[in-house]
Amino acid sequence: MYDTFKTAIATQVSALSGVSAEIVELAVAVSNNMANGDLTLTVPRLRMKGNPAQIAKTLAEQFQADDMVTGAEAAGPYINFRINRTVLTRSVLQAVHATGPKYGWTNEGAGKRAIVEFSSPNIAKPFHAGHLRSTIIGNFIYKLHKAHGWDAISMNYLGDWGKQYGLLALGFERFGSEEELVANPIKHLLDVYVKISAAAEEEAEHIKAMDAEAAAAAGPTIHDQARAYFKSMEDGNESALALWQRFRTLSIEKYKQIYARLGVHFDVYSGESQVGEGMTRAIQMLTDTGLLIEDKGAKLVDLTEHKLGKALVQKSDGTTLYLTRDIGAAIERYEKYNFDKIIYVVASEQDHHMKQLFKTIELLGLPYADRFEHINYGLVNGMSTRKGTAVFLEDMLHESKEKMHDVMRDTEAKAKAKYKANANFMAKYKAKAEAKYKEVADPDHIADILGMSAIVIQDMAARRIKNYTFDWGRILKFVGDTGPYLQYAHARLCSLERKAHVKVNPDADVSLLAEEVTRDIIYQISLYPDILAASIKSLEPCTVVQYILKLSHSISLAWETISVCGEADDVAEARLLMYWSARTVIGNALTLLGLEPVEAM
Repeated sequence: MYDTFKTAIATQVSALSGVSAEIVELAVAVSNNMANGDLTLTVPRLRMKGNPAQIAKTLAEQFQADDMVTGAEAAGPYINFRINRTVLTRSVLQAVHATGPKYGWTNEGAGKRAIVEFSSPNIAKPFHAGHLRSTIIGNFIYKLHKAHGWDAISMNYLGDWGKQYGLLALGFERFGSEEELVANPIKHLLDVYVKISAAAEEEAEHIKAMDAEAAAAAGPTIHDQARAYFKSMEDGNESALALWQRFRTLSIEKYKQIYARLGVHFDVYSGESQVGEGMTRAIQMLTDTGLLIEDKGAKLVDLTEHKLGKALVQKSDGTTLYLTRDIGAAIERYEKYNFDKIIYVVASEQDHHMKQLFKTIELLGLPYADRFEHINYGLVNGMSTRKGTAVFLEDMLHESKEKMHDVMRDTEAKAKAKYKANANFMAKYKAKAEAKYKEVADPDHIADILGMSAIVIQDMAARRIKNYTFDWGRILKFVGDTGPYLQYAHARLCSLERKAHVKVNPDADVSLLAEEVTRDIIYQISLYPDILAASIKSLEPCTVVQYILKLSHSISLAWETISVCGEADDVAEARLLMYWSARTVIGNALTLLGLEPVEAM
């Protein structure tokens, strides 16, 4: 939005200083404090000889104001510029009106392909709050790349292979019920997994108390049997694979239901079990390059000189590990998709594994080794599937939805909160609130969206690397800087548009938007393209969340004084265009974050 103004400043400063206009333009940025100016030139970035503060003073004095840039003032080594606010306002609001849902989008990724691998839950385990982080962060990154013109592919790489399936099979043999599996497969498989894990721990403690001879005579442990079962899967045992395939199919069907509710789309469903020839080739390439060494029958890659320890590739019994399959998957993906970038959205607890993976790919000399990126995030503490302490996403969504529905229905509490001591006003407000609730077309669906908004925004409000402890109070919070607050801001603006006596007019007289509070809203709207540009570099959802919270706050400040209804048509048109543009930007940002904007609540 500021490019035209930056170019005007750069052209004149270049003529005055002798520095190329391209260098000058790169040194001009939107001011952090509008009280000082709209755009700021950082003089030291021009690399001119002399005192930067004196250079700034001289250039500011020589700068000629015009219809675009109305003034320049030096402040130490900086020059603050004032621009024509009416020209800016018109260009911003007309750009929003012209591009609508694509406002701020770019084509910088045109012709390039990115794979975003995210979510990747383990088959036969319920989707819990920890899995949610990868899902919503990855979905944001996928949508963000789409907004910047990339050919983005969303991929779900399911954890559908490994010793845990041997453990689950043993558990099903001991504790399983065909009837319960058919009735509620995911819940029953979790119960089985928790029971067999507890039995394995109890057995381990019992063996630990034995002497060496007794322990040796005890026979294979549960974990030994699980490893043997998985080895039979890798060797193609039909019975073992049939049970595993059944667990896998039931789990995927359940996951798809959850993804549909979250509004998450995957272009590709893959999985560790799907890695075929690539894994064999990976082992062969590691052998041919001399990277693979043997240690007591096991095969590993020594990465100690890179401070990454030794990476186990194949166990002594011949079974493969995550690293082997991940290398094979990387080879197969590049050959199939020819990607320019692949992003793995994986928790920070896997940082070491991802470093080992990327370093091994680099040492193999693969020409696309520099195209791999790990986007990590902090953990949701206080949950363990094995111990049965995980909080499942479906429970979260249900609780949050019910809480939001209660808030929507509880007109008595709303009335008391607004008019504590005035019974007459309280009765009127309650009646108004009840009427408003009845106007909502599908309150159950709206409550569901609000519940998901509460969950997603509380997760994305801080930098993704931060850990947090699961807390129902935090999840179910309705007031303050929350998802429901942002949805309310959007719905309120939709309501304003419905009630307005004028229509949205892109040619409205925006010079009538002269108040300080409207100036701030226009400024916030103008920043959205820059927010998208910053976000594609950092891949931090909190950048977008904090931005729309700030925009929503600015709108709240304007709400009481900058009205539309009851104003003259020209004033009403200008204000409605501003509010409509703000609503469009909030809706765009919510959609980018994976949420459906609500129009009434």
